[in-house]
Amino acid sequence: MHSPQGHFFVYILGNQLKSDLSIGVSANLQQHIQSGAEPVDKPKLVYYEHYDLEELARVREQQIKSGSLEEASRLVESMNPNWLDLADTLS
Repeated sequence: MHSPQGHFFVYILGNQLKSDLSIGVSANLQQHIQSGAEPVDKPKLVYYEHYDLEELARVREQQIKSGSLEEASRLVESMNPNWLDLADTLS
């Protein structure tokens, strides 16, 4: 099934200790972050990727989830080496 084009985000939320990551997909990342729907203790948006098609975002989400915590941490550090909260970059 082919989803309509839109905005889909693969995201990683992380805590200050970089020991617990939450990986997911959202069509409205800003609202998702504001809702505090994730179980991560004091989550920060530390990484995200944008996709036009939901299927592509879901495939990428599974790629990241199938890797190790160390691989996900390296992915975050490739874009956000200081693990800053990127929520303010969503406009």
